[in-house]
Parts: sequence; structure tokens; C-alpha cells
Amino acid sequence: MGVYLVRAVETKMLHGILWGNIDQIWDTLDEMDQPEFFEYAKLKPGGLLSPSGIKPAKTNETDCTTPIPLANGGFLPADMEPSERTFDALFDPDSLRWRRFDDTLGKHGMVSRIFADMNAYIGVEI
Repeated sequence: MGVYLVRAVETKMLHGILWGNIDQIWDTLDEMDQPEFFEYAKLKPGGLLSPSGIKPAKTNETDCTTPIPLANGGFLPADMEPSERTFDALFDPDSLRWRRFDDTLGKHGMVSRIFADMNAYIGVEI
């Protein structure tokens, strides 16, 4: 299992930090859009930390601290600070090794995995 930063191939906009193996990441993205529209980069150890602790959800917007803007127009959670490596990944994502989600080899998509399981079960390729 790994932790991955995921962004859109076309716009380079970050879409999230996901954890799991590549099949699990594929399935998670598939809930939102076509995984082929995204690329991923494995993150080095790090994280988002809250030095003062994570406060309960606020109901009054005036009490919220100001979120930290990211280079792509998104924001870090207001009460969280990235570790040094996570900061580097979020603020300079082009320095990461990005790979596209690509199922041309028939390995990652759910349908591909179902066919692979069926082939293994019956011992013939479909």
C-alpha cells in the first residue's frame, strides 16, 4: 500500500491524496470520473499535521482560520500544516514522478480484473 497524490492529466490540477494499492486507487477515482483522465505520483513519508490539535467542526464561518492556498488554486485544510516532504509535493508537484492511469494492458480496471479472475478460474483466456 502506498500514498499517492492524484491530479488531472489535462489541467494538472490536484484532486486528492489517496492511499491503497493501484487497483484501489483506480477504483476510488472511478467513483468520480474516468481514471484515464488522471495521473498519480507516489508520496514519500510525510503528512499533514496539526500542532494545536484538530478542532471540532465549526458552525460559524467567522471562527474558521484562513486556509493555506496551494499553487494550483486549492487549499490545505485550515488547521493542518504539511511536513517538509509533503509541502514540497503540494507546492511543487511538477518535481514528482507522475504516471498516467492506463489500463491498455488490462491490469487495473475492475472489468479487467474480473476477466483475469474468470480466466484464472476456468483456465482459459476470454
